[in-house]
Amino acid sequence: MTEDDIYALISTLAGGQVYPYVVPLNKAGEPDITPPWIVFSLPSEVSADTLCGPSETSITIQVDVYAKRIKDARAIRDQVVEQLSPLGLENLSKFPGYEPENQLHRATLEAIIIV
Repeated sequence: MTEDDIYALISTLAGGQVYPYVVPLNKAGEPDITPPWIVFSLPSEVSADTLCGPSETSITIQVDVYAKRIKDARAIRDQVVEQLSPLGLENLSKFPGYEPENQLHRATLEAIIIV
């Protein structure tokens, strides 16, 4: 499972503004796009070991949706969950946030994918 695999599943959401790890930034280091947008990352990958060698690998995925209104961010986050559901998301957590410097609402999801 790679960033390319995730991108292929969610690339059409948020008007196509889907980015791994960071959004495009201007020279001042601020987002150079208008909301909504999606940022996703794969922050950890853990492989289990057995007597016969490596077995399954669990990959943590984090997706942050940024929008001007929390209801819009949540709606897009729900679309992300739907698009990623074929991967068998486990331990799904959802939580809201707010970025005061950009005055944007954030809807985050974290989940585990077993490969």
